[in-house]
Amino acid sequence: MTKPVLFGASGIQKHYAATHALKGVELEVREGEIVGLVGENGAGKSTLLKIIIGAETPTSGSMTMHGAPYSPRDPMDANAHGVGMVFQEQSLIVSLTVGQNIFFGHEREFSNFGVINWRKLYKAAHEVLAEVDITNIPPRKLVSDLNFATRQIIEVAKVINVTKSRDGQTGQKCLILLDEPTSVLNEEETRGLFKQMRKIAARGHGVVFISHRLDEVLEITDRIYVYKDGESAGSFNTREAREAELYEMMVGRSTSTEYYKLDMQTNPGDEVLLEIDDLGLSGVFKHVSFSLRRGEILGICGVIGSGKEDICEVICGDERPTSGSIFLRGKRVEFSSPANGLKKGVLMIPKERLTEGVVRTASVEDNIALSNLDALSGSGFVFAAKVRHQAEDWIKRMRIKTSGPGERLIQLSGGNQQKVIFSRALASECDVLILNHPTRGVDVGAKEEIYSTIRGMVAGGKAVILLGDTLDECIGMSSRVLVMKDGLVTGDFPAPVNSKPSQVEVVSVMM
Repeated sequence: MTKPVLFGASGIQKHYAATHALKGVELEVREGEIVGLVGENGAGKSTLLKIIIGAETPTSGSMTMHGAPYSPRDPMDANAHGVGMVFQEQSLIVSLTVGQNIFFGHEREFSNFGVINWRKLYKAAHEVLAEVDITNIPPRKLVSDLNFATRQIIEVAKVINVTKSRDGQTGQKCLILLDEPTSVLNEEETRGLFKQMRKIAARGHGVVFISHRLDEVLEITDRIYVYKDGESAGSFNTREAREAELYEMMVGRSTSTEYYKLDMQTNPGDEVLLEIDDLGLSGVFKHVSFSLRRGEILGICGVIGSGKEDICEVICGDERPTSGSIFLRGKRVEFSSPANGLKKGVLMIPKERLTEGVVRTASVEDNIALSNLDALSGSGFVFAAKVRHQAEDWIKRMRIKTSGPGERLIQLSGGNQQKVIFSRALASECDVLILNHPTRGVDVGAKEEIYSTIRGMVAGGKAVILLGDTLDECIGMSSRVLVMKDGLVTGDFPAPVNSKPSQVEVVSVMM
């Protein structure tokens, strides 16, 4: 028996000045269904979801909810119609508590003559968190005190509450929109999210799930829509879908057999650029030693809490070590800040790059120039022509979808913002680059371009420390793989082209 249609979108178009973001896309979601939405960065996925939630207005086209015309004025209006969304950029107010964020805009439920009953609100927030199996986060805790992944879980709890309360009040089914919700989650957190998604669908609600991880889409969805360049490229039942087919529909070509560009992998030189000697950070990691040679990609693997990310923060100057030494080009160095590390030739792309790595109100060209202003200036002046030429070069090389170098970064899609940040790092004159999940949230086609760029950069003499988005990526891209567990180095594998360590070998010393 065919399930009733919960939501429908037909002929949706969206123009942003010279950019035609959506060119008449279609989407249908039935009750109790999880629908996947895939496509390259800039394909229009996030734009459509923002239109559905009322954060953007379509240029043309129509939508229905429960069979009736639907055109929300804003996200609050969308909530009133039973539509909730977890935004890719996150929408929590960090200066408020967890409980305040969950019921933001719905405080009337807990007020009497204009006075909010905070005890009642926090008790209800505790129940909302328990509903999604979150028992270790106090509702009175400030969001600013939570890490990025935990904030994402709170976003999910907040949106799930929309379905729960709506279902109880009206009996109508809701639509939940999830835009890259797993991009900052570990494997266990992702499994927990999928469990909640299935619970939502089991109650008859609809879910739209965007992810660049095609294996996740194939695992959790019932049907899949593919978008390309703002248009609908096709849709089919998930049980009939194959990852290679999805890839080809998204990028217009078959997947490369040399996905990690192994034909471009070079042997490291003899010169040691970076040496870490018995480095330690109290309570986090200790006795870490390794060297990084010119032309080498050193992958560091480990589960959350292994210490791998903390080591990178110490190396770039974000944290001060409590023991050990760092040597750069044979000289001992101490970085007081990331800016100090940048001056001496070490730069890290942060994992939370959309909040830490860019000035979103500045232009694309200014963001790309942030890490190499010395090369673009003279006599105290920055040469605008050089800034523009550099940006045009990187826009072309990274396939950044933008109306031009002068467009503000905030007007780009999340994936294209990430490409700008990566361009900024590659445009710097640093010899040592720390790439913290450089392909996170980037589509499969753009990943290949990034892999090629990293290979070319290393062939040109730079050295890279890579924290891969997946274990396969870390092994495939690296010349050598370092494994960490509980703050200690537990494995060191050479990874030449013809003798990569297996995932089983790496995991055996990682877990």
